[in-house]
Amino acid sequence: MFSPIQIAAKGSRPKKGATRRTPPPQKRKTAWWLWLLVPAILVAFIYGLMQLNQVAPKSVSVPVEKTKVAPKPKPTPAKEEPIKVVPKKDTFEFYQILQDSKVDTSHVDAYQSTPRGEQDFYYMLQAASFRNPEDADRMRAQLILSGLVESSIRKTIGQDEQPWYRVVLGPYESRSKMNRAEDKLVSMDIAPYSYKVKKEQ
Repeated sequence: MFSPIQIAAKGSRPKKGATRRTPPPQKRKTAWWLWLLVPAILVAFIYGLMQLNQVAPKSVSVPVEKTKVAPKPKPTPAKEEPIKVVPKKDTFEFYQILQDSKVDTSHVDAYQSTPRGEQDFYYMLQAASFRNPEDADRMRAQLILSGLVESSIRKTIGQDEQPWYRVVLGPYESRSKMNRAEDKLVSMDIAPYSYKVKKEQ
């Protein structure tokens, strides 16, 4: 058996047989004519740049037509007039006029409003019209629940001899009451139709 010491000693021994040694790298010698050629090229390049810099560009002369310009007339000096400054007077005369004036109202009668003649019609609103009476009842119930208790259903016969069930509101004696009901219908997304009905005497 091999001991660890023998293995370590074996690895450190030089190998038997001939060994090749690599020769040291040789330095390349630069040719003597390169040392002369490179500076000569640089000098020639610099000389050429200097010669190009000294060449002046040829100027091309373009014939220019001479036009006669009429001389401008000399402005005549304007006569300067002195500006007159008028002092502004702060006079408010209407105070004195109001104090001195008196209005005689003895000949004027007191204003009395003229009574409007009694209107001979009522305002009405039509909320919707249906072919089916159940739909009209449903709409009327919805209006009553929303506070429009003056709603009713009227049956009419159309041009095609078919019955229509109209849900109407009213009668209203004033336009303002009708407008309040109309606003409530519009808030419920109902576009009403307003019309007038003559009073029965």
